[in-house]
Amino acid sequence: MDKHASSGIIARPGLDDVGFYMVGISRLPGFDSIIKLSSNESPLGPSPAALEAAKKALADSHRYPELGLEALPNALAGLFDLDPKKITFSPGSDEILLRLINSYSGPGDEVIHSEHAYMQFPIYAIRAGSTPVAAADDDFKHSVDNILACVTERTKIVIVANPDNPSGTYLPGAEIRRLRNGLRNDILLIVDAAYDEYADAADYESATNLVGEYDNVVVSRTFSKLFGLAGLRLGWCYAPHEIVDLMERIGPSFPVNVAAQAAGIAAAQDRAHSQKVLAHNRKWIDRFSAACAECGIKAYPSQTNFVLTEFPETAGKTAAEADAYLHTQGIVGRKFALNDFKNKLRFTMGLDDEMEKLIAALKTFMSS
Repeated sequence: MDKHASSGIIARPGLDDVGFYMVGISRLPGFDSIIKLSSNESPLGPSPAALEAAKKALADSHRYPELGLEALPNALAGLFDLDPKKITFSPGSDEILLRLINSYSGPGDEVIHSEHAYMQFPIYAIRAGSTPVAAADDDFKHSVDNILACVTERTKIVIVANPDNPSGTYLPGAEIRRLRNGLRNDILLIVDAAYDEYADAADYESATNLVGEYDNVVVSRTFSKLFGLAGLRLGWCYAPHEIVDLMERIGPSFPVNVAAQAAGIAAAQDRAHSQKVLAHNRKWIDRFSAACAECGIKAYPSQTNFVLTEFPETAGKTAAEADAYLHTQGIVGRKFALNDFKNKLRFTMGLDDEMEKLIAALKTFMSS
């Protein structure tokens, strides 16, 4: 008999229905190494200066990290022209999102998200005891009208990823502002802007601009993407002072480890490396998207470091069959275990040779 079977300990209602978030595959049978294009990681890695800073910081790893962070928010403030007092940190942006949703919603409340947005959003709402509400999108792009149509007296939070994951699409600045202006002042608008630095569309506007204009807008950001520090788990958010104060009072005792703090400062200051990453990414977003079009694969326009692709439903050319073929070539994209994504695969932009091999493999698959 299971010794825990009669303990009487019962989790909060709804949590039993929460599934595991599916992370990208990192290994394939028969391959010592693979071309991993499944997790939206930076192919160029961190700044060499960030690596050196983290290495030096490890000498003090027996000490607790600095509590009154100053150098790290100042580095971000200088890079993005922000108020350092409106910045707070977390061990990955996922943690700050969970903290926000738990703080500003609960049982009886509703959290609105876009239907095909980041798959953790409804999980975070359920963990808070709130009800997730999915607003229909427009071909995997947020619809402001549909989001606003979902608002009720029970709505406490609207959360959108902009640019979006997993679609790579985005809302122009005017649309984000229209969304905010369509909400009551007691509804918190959370913009998950993990890919903010990659967005180069002329009509894109960083949602951090809204934080200085409104009291109910929060923007989450990360060091995992552009700065290549995914393994160190360093996230941050930009928010009004009172929200920053609450997040810091209820957050982890030490939200940033010593290596992440040192690496984050150096990464933010190394603008040459960041520009190199952005140039490499835009080159391959454009080349890969064009190559997909040439061989009959739909590529969603992307303002991120990945491209969502849609395959034909013709037997022999489906996304599932493409995924299986790519595995035989040691290439791993992102396959989603959701029916609405059954004909789609997502590919992170990799190194030059990795992208050349991916394009060649897809052309072979589609022409066979």
